[in-house]
Amino acid sequence: MLLLTLPQSLFAAPRIPDELTDNGLIYCTHSTAFSFNPQTVDVGTSMNVVTEQIYNKLFDIKNDKSKKIMPSLATGYTISRDRKTILINLRKGVAFHHTAWFTPSRDLNADDVVFSLNRVLGRLHSYPTPEQEQPNRRYNPQYQIYYDLARQNRYPYFDSIDFNSKIANVSAVSPYQVKIELNAPDSSILDHLASQYAVILSQEYALQLSADDNIAQLDTLPIGTGAYKISDYFRNQYIRLLRNDTYWGKKSHIKHIVIDLSSSRSGRLEKMMNQECDIMAFPEAGQVDNLLRDKVRFGAASVDGMNLSFLAFNMNQTTVQNPVLRRAVAQAINRERIVKQIYFDTAEVANTIIPKSSWASQFNMRSFAYRYQPQAANAFLQDKNLTLNFWVLTDNQVYNPNPVKMAEMIRFDLAQAGVNVKMKYLQRSELEHLLLSGQDDYHLILGGWLAGSLDPDGFLRPILSCHTNNAHTNIANWCYPEFDQVMDRALRTSMQLSRALDYDIAQQYALNQVPLIPIASVKRIMIYNKRVQNVALSPLGTIHFTELKLQQGGK
Repeated sequence: MLLLTLPQSLFAAPRIPDELTDNGLIYCTHSTAFSFNPQTVDVGTSMNVVTEQIYNKLFDIKNDKSKKIMPSLATGYTISRDRKTILINLRKGVAFHHTAWFTPSRDLNADDVVFSLNRVLGRLHSYPTPEQEQPNRRYNPQYQIYYDLARQNRYPYFDSIDFNSKIANVSAVSPYQVKIELNAPDSSILDHLASQYAVILSQEYALQLSADDNIAQLDTLPIGTGAYKISDYFRNQYIRLLRNDTYWGKKSHIKHIVIDLSSSRSGRLEKMMNQECDIMAFPEAGQVDNLLRDKVRFGAASVDGMNLSFLAFNMNQTTVQNPVLRRAVAQAINRERIVKQIYFDTAEVANTIIPKSSWASQFNMRSFAYRYQPQAANAFLQDKNLTLNFWVLTDNQVYNPNPVKMAEMIRFDLAQAGVNVKMKYLQRSELEHLLLSGQDDYHLILGGWLAGSLDPDGFLRPILSCHTNNAHTNIANWCYPEFDQVMDRALRTSMQLSRALDYDIAQQYALNQVPLIPIASVKRIMIYNKRVQNVALSPLGTIHFTELKLQQGGK
């Protein structure tokens, strides 16, 4: 109710200079987990600011009900009869960005694709050194430094899907054809190549930087092939994107895009109401209804998110190894109350593990085994004298905007069932240290997952497979061989219907064994000033600035 009494003009952070907003649009977001190379981060601002604007990928996902893979930098592909070799044909005439720090001498070709994929695979040793390319050139020891530094990079998304074990070799067949050889048939590969993390970099730019012992710049001053390029960047304040007039695809209507990174949650709300933002990315759950009451100025775009918040049991702890006990704990938790008080109308209670935004959700067999049944929970738990260590990652995430409040609500529900809960609050970096040192003595842990593609394999496998058991993604430490067998079978067929059925079978194993309790799947939402037209979110919650237009007569 407080927001209804606010005046039209509020106090906010200093305005972005007018010279940066002429013929432009201001996109307000946050600087958390920001990186100019989305390959190197888990989730965050990078997905909208970088992947969909500065870079391109080989494939994209159709923004319709089919959610099918469509070519982008690729023009098409063929798969061998044994389904272990993929030939990808590349688009010709795709120019890299010309900037103050790099002038390309050639268009994109197969070398750039091979370089980009091998980089996330950690296989840069296969590249020729400069002296091999130019025999008369004096040996440059900096190239070895380049390799050494590059190997130190971590690629969380590709690590989580075990990308390295999937791909045997990546090579250039010709300047405009790339061959990917797989260790085994894997129907998820193209989805991963369409993920938000599979951007294509410039090999020529990397070689130039390595010669100058400045390879770190590859990830901090980006060069891509996208519709926009970097013009200015003021750390944690703003980024100005300038329309790329040599872009190979559809030309953007808006010349300047200013990414405002400067404001806190309330600060972004103030800026939006002051009309200092044209688009407010992923507002707080409690802000959406208040903003949308002003139907004259504001609109909203939303899409079901490929995410899940959950409460996981640590299967390495004997206390919680009884599935009947785990089911009773689930029945003690009022998930409807949690979703209502934390997410308002921006999420729904999750009765499956695979989110409904995935193409595999058409066969989701919704499980109501976790329905709130306090009497049944009390009957089983009340006399057990049970004490559980409950760890809570305090970092706010897309799938959980307030983990501390959620944890307190869960503790309250469990206390009503006679369970004593000992809380421990920590950040992800501390959790990873404790996991590596074997000090993970929790029984319960609040976590979640945000996928980078719509393929269910990249959702289920990282958080529940035997391969990721005792890894930082599978915080339940669950290993169930039958689950892995069905998951592997799903990769061996190219029929999506068959795959979807297999993933639902795998999901049912997890729902029956209860290694985790699904809590909520969150919608991805953006609020926009109605002077901005054509605002639409992709199936992964990103926005394409190329589609946007500004009404005449706007600021």
